[in-house]
Amino acid sequence: MTVVLGEDGMAELDAMDFLSEAYDACGIDVLIADLEMVTCDDIGTPIEVTVFATDASGNIASCSVEVVVVDTMAPVLTCPEDVSVMVDPDGTHTVADYIGSGEATATDNCTDPVTDFTQDPAPGTVLGVGEWVVTFTATDEYGNVSTCDMNLDLTLLGNEDNELSNAIALYPNPAGEQVTISNSSNIALETAMIYDLNGKLVSQINLQDMQSERVIDVSSYATGVYMVQITGEQSSVVKRMIKE
Repeated sequence: MTVVLGEDGMAELDAMDFLSEAYDACGIDVLIADLEMVTCDDIGTPIEVTVFATDASGNIASCSVEVVVVDTMAPVLTCPEDVSVMVDPDGTHTVADYIGSGEATATDNCTDPVTDFTQDPAPGTVLGVGEWVVTFTATDEYGNVSTCDMNLDLTLLGNEDNELSNAIALYPNPAGEQVTISNSSNIALETAMIYDLNGKLVSQINLQDMQSERVIDVSSYATGVYMVQITGEQSSVVKRMIKE
């Protein structure tokens, strides 16, 4: 006989669970099994359960059955919420470790902790602009499997970022000795992060005291193309700058 454990990792047993019928001409007074509950600790080893029946006259009968305890319940997963992220200045995004951060979790009735828990694409994978699906898979020690998905939308600009993008200008561009950041909006700016095409941070400029314009000295920069990420209070924009 097979007994399946519940979500709490236990199963209560009733004497009639082991019998096809129980009958006595004068009625059964007591019907009991010598095992009333099984848990995860009982998985894997057959258990002999004996059922005893007693009538009103004190006559006793018994029978035994072999019980196998199994876990068929897959882990319960919590997936991170779908998210939209602006890519880095080089147009890429490095996938986060959602399991390591605790945003994705797995619990199981008999396997604690769930160690076979994976993320695909794996943490550290570099993705480009587009809509991606991150799949989480958890397997307990008895081979039960659960999966869940989160949608990762990698974008260049969001709605608020579009407003900032229209308000920000770099000139002259191409630049020689210096470049001016112009802000025609009322959005307060915080920083300008300048990256080369390899994604290396070249310079970080504080823009919190900026009015409508800020001049940046780029005379020491090597000739080439740079990405300038300008961040406001609630939005961000990336501009392309050429250094002559």
